[in-house]
Amino acid sequence: MRIKELDALRGLAAFAVFLFHFQLFDYGYLGVHLFFIISGFVIFLSAKSVKKPSDFVIARFSRLYPTYWICLFVTFAVLYISRGDVTFTQLLFNLTMFQSFLGVENVDGAYWSLTEELVFYVIVFGALMFGIINRVKLWVGVMLLMALGGLFLNPELGGMQKNIQAVVKYFNLFVAGIIFYHIYLDQKVKITHVAGLILCLGIALMYGYGSYLPYFNHSIEIAVICAFFGLFTLLVLGKLAFLQKYKWMLFLGEISYPFYLLHQEIGLAFRRLFTTENHLVHIALVAVIFIGITLLATFISRNIEHSTSRAVKKKLQGWYNGKPVADKAPGVAPESAAVVVDGLSVPQAEKASAP
Repeated sequence: MRIKELDALRGLAAFAVFLFHFQLFDYGYLGVHLFFIISGFVIFLSAKSVKKPSDFVIARFSRLYPTYWICLFVTFAVLYISRGDVTFTQLLFNLTMFQSFLGVENVDGAYWSLTEELVFYVIVFGALMFGIINRVKLWVGVMLLMALGGLFLNPELGGMQKNIQAVVKYFNLFVAGIIFYHIYLDQKVKITHVAGLILCLGIALMYGYGSYLPYFNHSIEIAVICAFFGLFTLLVLGKLAFLQKYKWMLFLGEISYPFYLLHQEIGLAFRRLFTTENHLVHIALVAVIFIGITLLATFISRNIEHSTSRAVKKKLQGWYNGKPVADKAPGVAPESAAVVVDGLSVPQAEKASAP
């Protein structure tokens, strides 16, 4: 079984971000916030399902890096040919995915969110290492305190205050995903869930994520973020099954990772080839860009992403354990007795009770 509604929300988030970058939806940048909530749900589920911390690292590395590297090389090649303002040194640092911490500019602006994801992964890995992954209130509480503390920093001063706030301002969204996971697991809403989500939402609404935009309207931003929390509440309560009818959302959700990595700079490079400012022509060009990026992302997803990720995961597990990883026994169909989220198979028994 697969939680297809999660794929649908991924597709919605990816499409919103795409429309933002091509000036067709002013508040589409908030789609990344929906991605972060989804990540909180999925990554905590993943962490709860691994036997040891190394399994978590291997699973995340094999899931993220191979596809990222492929999309990075494609984007770099396009920008090197079209603009010529990217360097091989920049490419080398971008291979780490930690380039923001190293003071190096992203090859593609969309990569900024990967930094946020990696910080969250490090926190979850730390919880696994110290054996406190089940003491959720402890380390999640620290994350919320850090997100709340970020409100008192002044990013206009630059330096450390700006960099710290840029990271912690999204912690509450990951935490919201973890809380939604527990609601999904329990299939009921507890008072602690409600209190936690209200705090997460409250912190989110106090930040002005798009304040750098000349048309920024905080009231609209609040409405969109509240809508995302509402959508996720309906999802975990089983009220969004109708989304499975929207095949384009499911499809876009399935290819959302390479689509997100490829769409911005490659699409803008193509758009710059045409200087027209006619709105209808612009929409037509964006439609062509969308189709092109979708086809490229589909090719990478179906022919490279999953197979390469599995191969890399198997190699890393074999290397770490000092022996090859055996294939699953023939005739076993793990998905028939498991929930599959983000490529991770989780036994149905785990849904029987809350952690």
